[in-house]
Amino acid sequence: MQVRAGSVLAVIVGHAAGCGDLADPPRGDMAVSHEETSRDDTPRVARDFTETYGAASLDAGHWALSTNDLRTREIEPGGGNPGGFLYSEVSSPIPTWSTASSRVPSASDDGAIRDTIFVGDYRANDIQSIAADLCVYHAGSWSASRTVSLQLTRWDGANDAPALRATYSLPDIAEVPSGWQHYVFDVDANAPQIPPGWSVTRSDGTPGDAADWALLMQQVDVVSFGYWKPGYVYPALGLWQLGIDNVHIAAR
Repeated sequence: MQVRAGSVLAVIVGHAAGCGDLADPPRGDMAVSHEETSRDDTPRVARDFTETYGAASLDAGHWALSTNDLRTREIEPGGGNPGGFLYSEVSSPIPTWSTASSRVPSASDDGAIRDTIFVGDYRANDIQSIAADLCVYHAGSWSASRTVSLQLTRWDGANDAPALRATYSLPDIAEVPSGWQHYVFDVDANAPQIPPGWSVTRSDGTPGDAADWALLMQQVDVVSFGYWKPGYVYPALGLWQLGIDNVHIAAR
């Protein structure tokens, strides 16, 4: 089976240390499931926040890799970059970490999801960058056309579908990234034009313009990091085992 990737967005990649000391996919009695963790239900769009998966962050973004409840999603107390991190599994040709607002019905957690601090009005809060540390423990498949992309989406509640998407993809990554890698994404929410390297797509698939960028930045409903880029077809060959840590959002 093959699935065509949708739109996504990302930017600058840096190097970090290896994926902790874990030789095998993380497990253990100390792991905390997402049902057992607290959520931050106060600020909307943090102006300077880092999700470290420690006691201070409490799974504030509730990042999800799979909508399949049978797939593992665990906060591990060690092996991150450094400290705790979020581990999950997915069987998909386009593995993607996402956090979403309550405006997206499919993201609802039994109807009780709260908007996370990574979604909302980026323009009013002058958001300038989003970053994350990502680790591939096992790749379901990899090809030279894969990369890391970041996607920002505004949701159309009336039609229950994406209204606008903004995408920035890194250069191709020929081989599976080794160890923890740090990715930084320049956003510039108040840019008068679509910032360089970004593409904006409307719901009908046509290219967006500066006005669409401004409209999207006023209401970001989904933020996603994915190992793919738009316009490519990837094979679904196996299970992905992935980690995410130090998700950071910052204003000017």
